[in-house]
Amino acid sequence: MKERLILDVGMHKGQDTAYYLGKGYHVVAIDADGALIARARKVFSEYVNNGQLTLVNCAVSEHDGEVEFHISKNTGFSSLRRPLSDRHGLFKETVKVQSRTLPGLMREYGVPFYCKIDIEGHDEICLRTLEGLDSLPQYISVETECIGESETLSEEQALGTLNQLHKLGYRRFKLVDQSTSRVLDPRVQFYRNTALGNIVGVIRKNSFLMGIIRRNLLGVVERVKKTNGEIPSSKQGYKFPFGSTGPFGDDLQGEWLDYEKARQTLLFHRRDYFAVKSSPVGFWCDWHAGL
Repeated sequence: MKERLILDVGMHKGQDTAYYLGKGYHVVAIDADGALIARARKVFSEYVNNGQLTLVNCAVSEHDGEVEFHISKNTGFSSLRRPLSDRHGLFKETVKVQSRTLPGLMREYGVPFYCKIDIEGHDEICLRTLEGLDSLPQYISVETECIGESETLSEEQALGTLNQLHKLGYRRFKLVDQSTSRVLDPRVQFYRNTALGNIVGVIRKNSFLMGIIRRNLLGVVERVKKTNGEIPSSKQGYKFPFGSTGPFGDDLQGEWLDYEKARQTLLFHRRDYFAVKSSPVGFWCDWHAGL
């Protein structure tokens, strides 16, 4: 394992890549959208040129080869699964892209200290490809679930990513609400009985508000430019833009949970969310796991 390496699988607009670079990590940032790769090449040119950042234009799936990638007008929805790219009726086009497996990327670039996976509906599939590897990232994060607007998940299906992480050998877990980067407490309701949780619910159900937030908070590029390319770390007051995965590993607040407690925590907060929210795609959380 390479202690100073991070794989950013699903780079998107580089919101997290910027943070990792600012902390001095070498980053391999991967995205299937060629336009986002081209954008990152300009925005992070200093880091590309000095070798701290490697950009890889490919999808990540269970096999190598050519696949169909469905691009949304909201690039955060783009996915290998068409229903996900068409959330809110925002599907734009389907293109052919090259796909690689995560083990193949790790063989080429090294097993990272941390691997962020955010690839809209393929996170669990990506995890399955890691079975049988001799070495795994010390820390890893994935979305708990990601579905289309007409789809639903049973509770057992919603536990799929956690179960797969446990199967791989991860034994410490934190559940993070992605709208706020809040580590969810296993004992305290968040979505139903807190003002912050209610605000999160309103925002998620209102596409207009979501658009305003994205325009105002996805300003990482501008902040980098204003500091002459110097990206502040979290201890220096780094503000994660909306849509970021956020801090990782021991930089996350809250307690690490064992598998059984993590399982109970997901069900507790998921039931809490759906008791008051109607959107099937609104429960937007990440699992962070450590060996």
